[in-house]
Amino acid sequence: MRKIVAIMVFALLMAGGACSKHDPGPKLVVEIPAGFSGNFVLEMGNRAAAPLLRQGDAYVVMVPRNGNVATSTILQKPKVEFRNATDGSIWGYSQSVFTTGDGIAVGGKIEFFVGTRKDYDAEENKKNHSGTSMDLNDYGLTGA
Repeated sequence: MRKIVAIMVFALLMAGGACSKHDPGPKLVVEIPAGFSGNFVLEMGNRAAAPLLRQGDAYVVMVPRNGNVATSTILQKPKVEFRNATDGSIWGYSQSVFTTGDGIAVGGKIEFFVGTRKDYDAEENKKNHSGTSMDLNDYGLTGA
C-alpha cells in the first residue's frame, strides 16, 4: 500500500513539475518594408480589428507606411523576430499587456522605432518636449 501511495505522490510531483514549466511565448515576425523609418505601434485586443496572420507557428505583421497596426490578437511575451531590419535600426522596443484585476489579458501594445540612433533621439526629444506649457490661471486654478 505504501508503494502505491509513494508512486502516486511521485506521479503527482512529476505532473506538477511538467505543468509549472513556462511555455515559450508565441513567435511574432515583424516585417519592416525597405525605406521605412519612424514609430511602430501594434495595438492588440481591438475587437473591431482583424486577427494577426499566421504562417506556420508564427504570427506575422507587416509594418504599414503610417506605422500603426490594430489587431484583435493579444500576444503575451512574444518572441519577436524583425525581418528586413539592419543592425542598430530598432530602438526603444517595449511591450505591455493590459489585464483585468484577475489577470485576464484584454489588450496591449508593442512599440518601437525604426531608424538611426540620431533619428530615434530626435523623436524621443519631440515626445518629451511636446505640448505647450499650461497656465493654471487659464483654467481658474492656481498653483500652491
